[in-house]
Amino acid sequence: MAASPDEVQRLVFAIVHRDDADSVTQALVESGFRATRIDAQGGFLRRGNAVFMVGVGAELVDDVIEKVRGAARHASGQSRSGSAYGIVFVVRVDGFARL
Repeated sequence: MAASPDEVQRLVFAIVHRDDADSVTQALVESGFRATRIDAQGGFLRRGNAVFMVGVGAELVDDVIEKVRGAARHASGQSRSGSAYGIVFVVRVDGFARL
C-alpha cells in the first residue's frame, strides 16, 4: 500500500499519546502504510506525544485515520480536563520525493 511519489496527494499528521505510539506504528505497518514517527514532549497536547507523518493518495486518508483511531486506545475518549487524546491534520501535498 506504500504510495509512489507520484501518488502522494495528502500528508496525514496524526498526534497521539506516547502510550499508543507502538500500537499505532504496528497498525500502520501491518496495513502497508509507510510512516515517519517523531516523539515529542509537551506543547500541543501538554504531555508526551508521538507524531506520525503518512504520505498517501487522497482516497486513502480515511483508511489511515481509521487505523490510527483503532490502534490508539486513548483516542476513543477525552481526558478529565476535556482535551482530546489525539488529533489528525491532513495537508495537500504539491511535491513528494523519496531520498
